[in-house]
Amino acid sequence: MKRSSSPSDTLVVVAGATGRLGRLLVDSLLAHPGVTVRALVRDPDDPKVEGLVREGVELAGFDAVAASDEARAEVVRGAYSVVSALQGGPEVIVDAQLSLMRAAKRAGARRFIASAYSFDFFSLPEGVNLNSDWRRAFAVQARPEPGDAFEVVHVMQGIFADAFVLGFLGALDAERGVVRYWGDGTTPIDWTTWEDTARFTAAAALDERPVPERLYVRGDRMDILTFARTWEQAHGRTVTRERLGSLEELAQEIERRMAAEPRNMMAWLPLMYARGMYGGKALLGPVLNARYPEIQAETVAQAIAHGAV
Repeated sequence: MKRSSSPSDTLVVVAGATGRLGRLLVDSLLAHPGVTVRALVRDPDDPKVEGLVREGVELAGFDAVAASDEARAEVVRGAYSVVSALQGGPEVIVDAQLSLMRAAKRAGARRFIASAYSFDFFSLPEGVNLNSDWRRAFAVQARPEPGDAFEVVHVMQGIFADAFVLGFLGALDAERGVVRYWGDGTTPIDWTTWEDTARFTAAAALDERPVPERLYVRGDRMDILTFARTWEQAHGRTVTRERLGSLEELAQEIERRMAAEPRNMMAWLPLMYARGMYGGKALLGPVLNARYPEIQAETVAQAIAHGAV
């Protein structure tokens, strides 16, 4: 399928448009002249929706889990690409995304970009990170047959170069000036800002060329100890390095927390992400930034300089 030569004919549907990444995706898409965005929002009365309306975004009330097949067909009608920034458990990441992806394919869309936005979960063994397991399960079930023109794409950028994310991971306490880590601190980590991730995803959504199933993009690669030095240089402050234990001890801590609070994901999910980050098995494959030379991804130092970290 080739996109019409008239850019005004290009419609991209974004599911999860009111979340942080979803909102940045909308902005990145609208930065391309003539592109129309249809935002799928579960609650049209959410105050976050007002900004979308002011920018001329089409709105469609849509519950990704509970929607009927007819509703799914309607919201993706006419789309060139459908982009998911949905978050949730397997009922969202696997079941709801599969239903939305199949509707997009039936509607004649060129591609479906799934909610990946992570390190390379394809290379992680089962059980290292539950969120990665769900995304990999979706990918396996969503993979098109050989020769199928419809594409399913997973944008993977490493971790977000962002203070909140690093706090979630337990890696940075900026207020106290502490960097915490597991392992020896020298495992390379891939980093990309939220904004650059959104820009690469928007470019992939609009691409007229075939897009690889695994679209690896990156702003920087450095280990956590190098990050600590980079943060010190940018902020003019020293930070304390606190080693929390070995990777084996990290695995034991995850097991301990899961046994103590099996229903409280926030007690152990951050450590699962830390295990993927420090374990070295989830590094990105060959980076494809060069597909989109108009996007100059920020380094960690640049992200820190403008206040992201």
